[in-house]
Amino acid sequence: MLRSVALLLLALILAGAAPAATPPGAALAPRFDKWIKQEVVYIITDDEKKTFLKLATDTERDRFIDDFWAVRNPIRGSAVNSFKEEHYRRLQYAIDTFGRRSNTPGWMTDMGRAWILFGKPVSRAPYLGYGQLYPCELWFYENKVSGPSLPGFFSLLFFMPEDIGEYRFYRPSLDTPMKLVRGSQFNSNKDVYNFLKPIGGDLAKAAFTLIPGDPMDATNFTVDMSSDMLISRIQNFANDTFNVRKLREMRSLRATVESRLLANDETPLALEALVLADPIGQAWLDYSVLVRDVGMGKIIDSKQLSIASGFRLLTAAGDLIIEDEEERSFNAFGADGIFHPFQLAGRLPVMPGSYTLEFRILDRQKSRIFHGEKKFEVAAPGLSTLSGPLLFSGVKQTTPPDPAAPFQYFGVQFLPLAGADQLRSDPLRILYALDVPKQLAAGDYTVEYLIAHLQDREARRSLKETIPVSEFHDGHLLKSKTIPLTDLLAGSYRVVVTIHAAESQAVLASASASIRLADTTDLRQLFFLDSARRTATPAGASYIRALEAISSKDKPGALRYMKQALDLNAANESAARYLVQSYFENRDFATITGLYRKTGIKPFEGNAESLAQISLSFARTGDRKQAQEILSTARALFPENALLAATSKAIVN
Repeated sequence: MLRSVALLLLALILAGAAPAATPPGAALAPRFDKWIKQEVVYIITDDEKKTFLKLATDTERDRFIDDFWAVRNPIRGSAVNSFKEEHYRRLQYAIDTFGRRSNTPGWMTDMGRAWILFGKPVSRAPYLGYGQLYPCELWFYENKVSGPSLPGFFSLLFFMPEDIGEYRFYRPSLDTPMKLVRGSQFNSNKDVYNFLKPIGGDLAKAAFTLIPGDPMDATNFTVDMSSDMLISRIQNFANDTFNVRKLREMRSLRATVESRLLANDETPLALEALVLADPIGQAWLDYSVLVRDVGMGKIIDSKQLSIASGFRLLTAAGDLIIEDEEERSFNAFGADGIFHPFQLAGRLPVMPGSYTLEFRILDRQKSRIFHGEKKFEVAAPGLSTLSGPLLFSGVKQTTPPDPAAPFQYFGVQFLPLAGADQLRSDPLRILYALDVPKQLAAGDYTVEYLIAHLQDREARRSLKETIPVSEFHDGHLLKSKTIPLTDLLAGSYRVVVTIHAAESQAVLASASASIRLADTTDLRQLFFLDSARRTATPAGASYIRALEAISSKDKPGALRYMKQALDLNAANESAARYLVQSYFENRDFATITGLYRKTGIKPFEGNAESLAQISLSFARTGDRKQAQEILSTARALFPENALLAATSKAIVN
């Protein structure tokens, strides 16, 4: 199954002499008890908490805490952990500032929770001294780093009901605007709104919705459940789907960094990559990696080499989009028992944007990791782009064509060099793709090829050719070129391809690749990774494109591809929940009910918010019986959930 998250926390501790284990059920030492119940109570996930509580020794707990902070360090491997430092600053501020009125520890208050999670708000507006208004304070936040589960901008309204106790989160649906005021003149939400509006500071709207962009019912003055769902997400923010996914990504990245430090003198993996569009305009990234020596894997029966490998697709900012790992054996030995280098090849669907592809091969026996990466861009349609050049050693016909096979185009399998030496006695073969807007594809083009030695300026070759516009198909050209090399010296070279319009010297596009010319080479087979099959399936490709769209904040694209992913695989829980949340935010209740009738309750059983949104959608479309049935099931699954209690109240009203 395709995995879009990293490995879970490694709870096993290095072997060795250990102190006496804590008996099961025994109380934690005070410092550990304080750490888990106070210091990190709002940011530790349920899985992390369960793992921590199962640890038997203080040594294990100390190592767990070190790992807990290390995976949250925004600068991996840095001795300075800005996340940890900022967290403790916020925690101390909450302790010093909040809870004094009720003698409640500041970190335990709702204000303290919000401050610890999100820091200082953009603005704070207290509302005190209004005889008919209970004490309130309105905070405004801009969501810069909290992921797509929270709106881009949101407010938090705290109030002190009945002038008793401590400020707490205001939930428009569960509490209702009437709870903010006192006095016999308030008989409806409209009365409350008219009273609050002259006070200003957006308080009147916040009484009905905490999301500035949400519309407000100015006719009936009903409240919307979206704000209650926002508070529910904040109260369980540590276990938010995107937050958990991000932590797992960071944990995996940390493991990669640590492993790479053990092998920091290894030659980086040679990674070859090419982005091409399929016949319907969808872009794909094909990549290959050279397994150059037997030490990169484990020999099986003197005939095969077992390779543990994995890829990671990251945004330009370094955020993980998708990853996969696998381990399998390859026929890497000839009849004489001699190892022959080979290539691993994969394929990924890609959306317009800037990315980094990382690939690693793990040698578990020696605790080493071989790592390579490639930065690339996928241009939006309508721009002039040059993909490649891909240097390849040969081609072969394939029957029938395999749409999931990397480096196979129009029934021809290309064999990339991927860091292997190029024989000087063989010609250099180059493959590239040129895309130009249709309105610009009106004339011929000139292509310049340059092969230049990295040290010897005299050792070079250059040539030009004209490509007639008739060779383009809808602005797209896939082109191969063969260049003889016999009179060039052995050594390292740079291959540069430059394209400009035949009537102009202005460069339209340029790209380059490295190559080493030699008198011998030993490159044998091209093996396809199992992940290439998984990512190339229609369902897998649609889901990956949706994740890429989310990472680039392309909401329409994310919705389109998530819907495709769910249509193709009804068991995709992440896609189902994302769609329900998005449709609910857009108040597209009919689409939610239609989606539920298609999928049933199964994809949503683990998420109280999705069940609340579905129940409300049925109520909003007039099917209260179905709404109550879903809500009843939801409350049985989550009996103490405040959001479901608010949902029940909203449906009854």
